[in-house]
Amino acid sequence: MAQLRSAVAALYETHHSRVARYLTVRIGNFQEAQDLASEVFVRALRSADSYKDTGAPLEAWIFKIAHNIAVDYLRAKTRHPPAVSVDDLLSLPAENDDPGEGVYQQEEVERLHRAMQRLTEAQRQVLALRFSSELSSEQVAQVMGKKPGAVREMQSAAIRRLRQLLEGEG
Repeated sequence: MAQLRSAVAALYETHHSRVARYLTVRIGNFQEAQDLASEVFVRALRSADSYKDTGAPLEAWIFKIAHNIAVDYLRAKTRHPPAVSVDDLLSLPAENDDPGEGVYQQEEVERLHRAMQRLTEAQRQVLALRFSSELSSEQVAQVMGKKPGAVREMQSAAIRRLRQLLEGEG
């Protein structure tokens, strides 16, 4: 199991930011996602002894753990909603110093987040894994336990629906 622990440590170095982006999209909170991303790797290390090799890459296992942590986080949040504003929940670091651009960017992030909440859970997961975490359809299929073709169909339907929602037709 020392070899698996070493592999998890290497995955932390290469995938922490991808896992954090995935979690940010899933939970809508950049700061919390950073903490939860670290928790993903802690859980992976703790469960290394019970890991069963299914033939899927370790990356898929890591994103399964991330998915479970996101679900747990969202469940707890619905039971105990935080007393913070939407601005705090959706704040992402601005990439430039123009305050006007920052406000516009924040509004767009909020708009996208609201539209994403109207997608199905599976559609949100596909989009988060494909675009925030930059996984291939095949990798997403392994994480979700689906066939790559089904993932591509779900992704296509999600993008169509998201486009409708953002254009005001939904």
